[in-house]
Amino acid sequence: MSSKLKIFIVVVTALAIALFIYLIPSLRSLSNIWPVLVFFLAISVFAEFIPVDLPIGGVISIGFPIDFVVILVYGPALAMLITALGALIGEAIERKRSWYKIIFNTSQFALTAGVAGLIYQYTGGIIGFQNFFKFIVPAALCAFIYCLINLILVTMVISLDQGSRFTAVWRTNFQEILPTYLAEAPLGFLMAIVYVEVGIFGILLFFLPLLLARRSFELYTKMRKMYLETIRALAAAIDAKDPYTKGHSERVTQTSVALARELNLSEREIENIEYAALLHDIGKIGIDERILGKDDDLTGEEFNRIKEHTITGAKIIEPVEFLKNSYKAIYHHHEKYNGKGYPDGLKSEDIPLSARIIAVADAYDAMGSDRPYRKKLSQDKIMKELTEQSGKQFDPEVVKALISVLDREREE
Repeated sequence: MSSKLKIFIVVVTALAIALFIYLIPSLRSLSNIWPVLVFFLAISVFAEFIPVDLPIGGVISIGFPIDFVVILVYGPALAMLITALGALIGEAIERKRSWYKIIFNTSQFALTAGVAGLIYQYTGGIIGFQNFFKFIVPAALCAFIYCLINLILVTMVISLDQGSRFTAVWRTNFQEILPTYLAEAPLGFLMAIVYVEVGIFGILLFFLPLLLARRSFELYTKMRKMYLETIRALAAAIDAKDPYTKGHSERVTQTSVALARELNLSEREIENIEYAALLHDIGKIGIDERILGKDDDLTGEEFNRIKEHTITGAKIIEPVEFLKNSYKAIYHHHEKYNGKGYPDGLKSEDIPLSARIIAVADAYDAMGSDRPYRKKLSQDKIMKELTEQSGKQFDPEVVKALISVLDREREE
C-alpha cells in the first residue's frame, strides 16, 4: 500500500470519526431506537452482500436508497451508525478484503451519509417530517451530495491503489453510472414517505424495485467491461500478426491519452481517442504478414496495400455503435499536416484532432521500436525527427504537447 493511499484512508477515517462525535448528541432525541437500528442494519448488510463489480476494480453497493430513508427519517447520526456497522459486518462475514479496505469502506460510507444528512438539514429539511414533499429541494441536494461524495471517495481510493489517473478511473467506472445512481433517489424518497406512514412493512414493498436497480447497475458495468475487453482483444490480435509491433497499440493508446489530457480535451473525447488508438491499426489484420514483416523497401504495390489499412480499419469498426466516434480517427490517422498523407490528403485543421494526436503517438512509438527494416532510434533522434516534421507531417501543437508530457515524465 502506497504512502498516499495510507494518508488518504487515515484522513477519511479521521473525518468520519470526528463528524460522528459531533453528531452523537442528536441520537439522544431518538426514542425506541433499537428495533429501528436492527431492522435497517439488517437491510444494509443485505445490500452489502450483493454489490456490483466495477470495470476497473472496486465495487458499488445498492445501499443508497436505504441510507436515504434513514437520513430523512432519523437524521445523519443514525445514518452514519447504520451504514458503518452494515459495511463492517458485511466485510467481517465475507473476510475477502484486507484490513485497510475494510476501514476505508466503513469510514467512507459513514462520512458520505453524515455529510449528506447535514446538507439536508442545513438547506431547510426537517428530520422525520410527515410530509417530505415540502422538503423536496433539500432532499434532492442531499441525494446529489451523497452520490457525489461516495463516487469521488471510491474513485480516489481505486486511483491511489492501482496507480491510475483519477480521471481515467472516473470515466471508466462512474461517469455514466452517476445518472443511474441518482435515479435511485426518488426510490429512497418514496420509501421514506411510505415508512413514515406505514412503518417497517412499507419498506419491504420496495425490495423488488431495489433489486431491479441493482440489476441495472450490474448489466451496465458488465456491458462496459465487455466493451473494453473486446477492444483490447482486437488490439492484441492486430499486434500478434507482427512480433515487431507487440504492445504497439497499448503504448500508442497511453501516449494518445496523455496528449489528449495535455491538450485539455473533455473526458468523452479522451475516451473516444483511447478506443481509436487501441484500434488504429485494426485494418492491418487483412494484410499479408510477408508485407508487414518485409525487411527491405516496399514496392509501390505493397505500399498501396499498406495504405489501405486505414480505410479497412474504419470499415471494420463502422457497424459497431459504441465505436462510431472512433471512425474518423482511424480513417485519417495517416494524414499529414501539410496535406501529403493518405487516404484523402487532408491538410492542417481539416484533419480531425483525434487523428492528429494518434499520428504523433503512432510515429513516436514506431521510431522507438525495432522494426524489420531498422533498429529503434535513440530518444534524441526521435525528438529531432518530430521537431523537424512539426508543421509538415505533424500538428505543431500536438508535438509541443508531446514534448511537455515527456519533459514532465523525466522530471517525475
